[in-house]
Amino acid sequence: MAQTIDPIRLKSAAEHLEWALKQYPDSADVQSLLRALTPLLDDAKAGRVLEPVDRWDIPGTYNFADGRYIDFSDPSVDGAFVRFSIEMRGGLTEQEKRIHARMDAMRAMANENGKS
Repeated sequence: MAQTIDPIRLKSAAEHLEWALKQYPDSADVQSLLRALTPLLDDAKAGRVLEPVDRWDIPGTYNFADGRYIDFSDPSVDGAFVRFSIEMRGGLTEQEKRIHARMDAMRAMANENGKS
């Protein structure tokens, strides 16, 4: 099944990412990311993103691999960007959902084993 954009979820993710980025006005890296993303954020908030976008076409994607934004955690720039990226791709694929479910089950089992 092809991924489709959910404009409400995408708008919410775009607004949250923009807000998170604006919480770090003194960081040149974060503000550079905000400037690069602004046209896409504006399109997402206005409902102009109609087709899924490949993750590598989202400005700043490559910067997350090197941990550039890991120190910006309250609010989390990483978390907000991931959520936005997922919504720009049309949500999680069925395979990604299965992987998440398996990981959740493994975490739950580990937590139960740790309580005994």
